[in-house]
Amino acid sequence: MARTLSIRLSDEDRATLEEAAGARGVSSFVRELAEREAQRLRMQAVRAESERFMQAVNSDPALRAELDALGTPLSDPVDGEAWWPAP
Repeated sequence: MARTLSIRLSDEDRATLEEAAGARGVSSFVRELAEREAQRLRMQAVRAESERFMQAVNSDPALRAELDALGTPLSDPVDGEAWWPAP
């Protein structure tokens, strides 16, 4: 469920946002900016965790060998092709 967020802006910042927002309004504009940034931050965290995982895998030869033996999961596209048959 979405919750309300209140922010205080200087008159100058508000005028800048109003100009950029145009007809859609400042609230919608700022909400869209915040949603995009939140998504970017979540993806950044996922990438950082993936990097930490791969560093751990690459630092342990036995773990690297086990992972290599498993191969590519069927759920991952191979050469840009989906694993499921086309309709």
